Order: sequence, then structure tokens, then C-alpha cells
Amino acid sequence: MNFLAELDQRVLLASGAMGTELMRRGCLLERPLDELNLTRPNLVHDLCRDYVEAGAQVIKTNTFLANAVHLSEAGLHGQVRDINREGARIARDAAKGAFVAGSVGPTGFVPGTDLYPVYEEQCSALAEGGCDLLLLETFTSDEDLIYAYFAARATGLPVVCQMATGDGRLITRFAGATGGPRADVLGVNCVPAEAALEAVGRIGDFTTLPRSAFPDGGTADHPVPEADFAEGLRRLVRAGARLVGGCCGAGPDHIRAAAAVLGMRR
Repeated sequence: MNFLAELDQRVLLASGAMGTELMRRGCLLERPLDELNLTRPNLVHDLCRDYVEAGAQVIKTNTFLANAVHLSEAGLHGQVRDINREGARIARDAAKGAFVAGSVGPTGFVPGTDLYPVYEEQCSALAEGGCDLLLLETFTSDEDLIYAYFAARATGLPVVCQMATGDGRLITRFAGATGGPRADVLGVNCVPAEAALEAVGRIGDFTTLPRSAFPDGGTADHPVPEADFAEGLRRLVRAGARLVGGCCGAGPDHIRAAAAVLGMRR
């Protein structure tokens, strides 16, 4: 299957959070959660499998912060490629026909710093591990995202660009309207459903590219009920989003509810 061809034919439902779900299942932030790909692969596999069984058609890898900038803080600089390749392999093994999206998060942009080698190392390892697409998510700086974009594009895989802001105008830099970078899918994540809905509308004012939205599922103290989350995704689809899923706080039960409301099929 080809991800972009499939997305052109129908709306696709992606998995929810990795980090908050792994913590809910007992993991602590004393070590990078990405390291679990090497130390507790069965736990990561079980979560990916749970998303597949809930109805997700796109499974995110447990590699959100698996780059040299973040991993070096834990003495894991030399394991970047292994952690990313294994993250892709675990998701691929659990996918059962679902697409695998290599999750790439921000490093934290510092003016004057060339971040391309950092993102190139991670993106190329995810591609080697068998990902179908690369999901650049939760970026707050388009200067940071531009480095990740070009590294992802160099792999030849489809590139989804998402920012953690309801201001859809920021992401339009990647719409290719002026001959600049052109993502394959543009969207937003890690914001409430209402903010995601506004962003999807704004992005649609600038481009005809497919749009994505992965709203959050609330916090431990103020969780978004599964039914409300599902209704939020239904509204996003009606507004034109082609790829929807969940972010922090959204677990398999949220995705299961969304799959039922959206009438998703595998």
C-alpha cells in the first residue's frame, strides 16, 4: 500500500499518545522513554498492538525525542540509530497492515545551530527501520521544523509536518506556495480539539494539500472523555482533515471510540 494514495482515497485514523500512555503503564521519566525500544521492547509492542486493535490505521513509533540532542543528555548519543531502527521495527511488527509513521519531535531551535545532521541521523534510521512515512510533530518553531523537513525529505518517504499551535498560518511556510518546502500533509497536534479545528480551517485557506490534526486527550487531572474526543475528530474530518489521531492523554480507548464514530475500517 502507498500511504499518500490511500490518504487520497479515504480519511485515515492514526494512533494516540506514546509517551503519556507508556507512563500510565508504569514507565518513569528517569530515562528517555525512547530507550524502551531497546530495554523493554515488549511493552512498546503491546501499546502499538493495542492501537491497532482499537482501529488505528497509522501507528506512530516510540521515537519522538530519539535524536542526538536529547539522547546525549542520558549518555545515549551513540545509540540514536539503534533506538530509531528498533522503534520502527517494533511498530512494523505490531502494525498488521497498518502504516507506520516515524515520529520525529523538535530539538529546540538555537539560532546559528545547524540541526540538519541531527535530524538526518534520526530520519534515515527510521527509514531504514521500515517506516512508511515520517511524522514531524509538536514543533513550535518553523526554523526548527525546516531542518527536520529537509532531513525527512531526503529519505524519499512522505512527510507530514505538524506544529503544536492553533495558528495554522505558521505551518503554511511548508505549503510550497512560493517555491519553498512542500510537505505532503500539513497539520497540527498537541492542542485541544477546538484549536485544532481552527488551525485546520486556516491551513485550508492557504493550500489544497491534505490536512492532519492530532488533538490531545487532556491531562490526568482533566481528561477528555472518549466520546468527546471522538466527536472532536468527527468535526475535524467534516472540516477537511484527512489524517486524524491523538496526542498527549489520548490512549487506545480514545482511538477505539473515534474509530466507531468515524466508521473506520482496516
